[in-house]
Amino acid sequence: MPRKHLFPIVVLLAAAVVAGLLAISRTVALGRPANAATASDPAIAFRLKKLDRFEQSLRQQLAHATATRPATVTTVYRHAPSVTSAPSHSFENDHEDAGRDD
Repeated sequence: MPRKHLFPIVVLLAAAVVAGLLAISRTVALGRPANAATASDPAIAFRLKKLDRFEQSLRQQLAHATATRPATVTTVYRHAPSVTSAPSHSFENDHEDAGRDD
């Protein structure tokens, strides 16, 4: 193999190795726990309390809505009326008359 072909192959392999190492390092970094955002952070704790209050209000609204709704709900099933139609013209004789010349 000539040297002019060998150099681009080596450069491409080196670039692939660098890209692979970069991908592995980023993947390993994703597996580490994030220390920046914890429940001890005051802003996050404030939002968690606010969400808990909102959830409690939604549960109260749901309980109030189910208490005011009637307990028994009946479902009435009605079948659609069947449509039957009699043919207005019989096609049985059309084929018999087709071969006849009068």
